[in-house]
Amino acid sequence: MGSARAEIEVDRKSFSGLRVRLFDEGDIPAVRDIMIQHHATTVFRNQAFSDWKLKKHFQTILSRPPRMVGIVAEWGGTPSGVAWATADSYMLSDGPLFANVQVIAVDLTLGPTRRAKIFLALVAAVRQWAVSLNASHSFIHVTTGSNIKATDRLMKAAGGRFVGGAYVVQV
Repeated sequence: MGSARAEIEVDRKSFSGLRVRLFDEGDIPAVRDIMIQHHATTVFRNQAFSDWKLKKHFQTILSRPPRMVGIVAEWGGTPSGVAWATADSYMLSDGPLFANVQVIAVDLTLGPTRRAKIFLALVAAVRQWAVSLNASHSFIHVTTGSNIKATDRLMKAAGGRFVGGAYVVQV
């Protein structure tokens, strides 16, 4: 993949100091570190982190399938957050596409205000991508099982509306 990085426009007044663009191969080490941090906060943290599986996800994203996007937020030129989304139609309809966000992860070593700005910029970028596909909805799946109240506040700040939930039934 060359070094060309497509930038995604976000409201510069709300997110000054932040650059949002498509994921590229040079982002792998920093994004891997962010994903390790993210994994450690989830209900799945007792499962070993899989570098093999993450590498496979990176390869898929870098192949640039038409209905998939990997987005990176940079703060000060350093990758500080990542979002990964796919688009498809609802399983019981031939209607418009939905964007489904598999992950939004932010560098947890940053302060809370900066993390919130990065998160909101990534949501805005996903929304922009979904609009470019004429998608009717974007679903951001929150399956971390941690910081639920803070996540709810951020999602509401991003214009999100709670429509369901995730339940874990351990076997």
